[in-house]
Amino acid sequence: MISDSFEVSSFAKARNIENYLDRIRLKAPGTVRNIENYLNRFDTYLQETYNKTNGQVLDEILAMEKDQERTLFDILQDFVNDLSGRTNHLHNNTISSGYVRHVIYGIKGYLRFYGFKITSDDLKDSITLPKVVEEEREPLRREQLQLILNNQTGLRRVLYLFMSSSGMRPSEALQIRKRDLELEKYPRIMIRIPAKITKTKKPRITFISKECEKELLPFLKKMKDDDFLFNPDKKTMEQVRLNESQIFGRLREKVGLIEKYESCIFRISLGGSLRSWFVTKCNRIDYGFGHALAGHDQYMKRYDRLTLEDKVELYLKAEEILQVFDYTDENKEKKIEAL
Repeated sequence: MISDSFEVSSFAKARNIENYLDRIRLKAPGTVRNIENYLNRFDTYLQETYNKTNGQVLDEILAMEKDQERTLFDILQDFVNDLSGRTNHLHNNTISSGYVRHVIYGIKGYLRFYGFKITSDDLKDSITLPKVVEEEREPLRREQLQLILNNQTGLRRVLYLFMSSSGMRPSEALQIRKRDLELEKYPRIMIRIPAKITKTKKPRITFISKECEKELLPFLKKMKDDDFLFNPDKKTMEQVRLNESQIFGRLREKVGLIEKYESCIFRISLGGSLRSWFVTKCNRIDYGFGHALAGHDQYMKRYDRLTLEDKVELYLKAEEILQVFDYTDENKEKKIEAL
């Protein structure tokens, strides 16, 4: 029997950023990393503005007998206004509206953890956020992809071919092991992507082109079944993703693909551009097929009902225009693009 004098509060964790990050540690590592950055930004703002930590400021608000919510939203609005006028020193441009929105909704969970009963609707109704201007994204062109590949060598060149012919995200491709490949059963190498490394946490299959296979096989012969294809040094996921992002950034500058949208996002990116190349080409064969193989959840259910043979057949049709160097009918593709 539990004594009446036992203090339940002894179980309670201190409400701080460290303990909140520990609470959400089962989320995707990238998500946790982003939220940590958002919270550190918020804490820095409060220290610069009020000369107090986030804990001190939030405790004072919670101790107020009235106007708690109004005070909190006033501070959040000031934080939004401050963020919107700041410069991203890493890229030498103004912080984007999209990033500001991510920050505010990202710290909502921490505020609830701290004791504030607020919802996403409360934020939407009580804070004026900068409007995100929609931009039409330009597709990656074959000559641009050729330029990228011709200026890269070795296993990293294979990585770019691997991603552009399979639709995989960088985080997925960098965690694929040799054992995840079905090398001989089908006309093309099939990849079984484990659920634990996908964004949706659902397993899926995709394929790589014959063009990619030719360049990958010499490296596969030297690998053991448990080896990562593109992470031979077995770095942490965070380390290898950052390294690949930096290398691609230097390559992009070297070949002159440095144009940006008005939002200051690069037009050519490691993940987005190679995946959009894949999705666009496959969707021309059967709309939604590219989305499904690339892991867009709303399309996967439809294509999960197909047999593997059906998926192989659709992929082989798409491969005709997926190829980077072996594609021959440029006039045909230009007509398709025009349509």
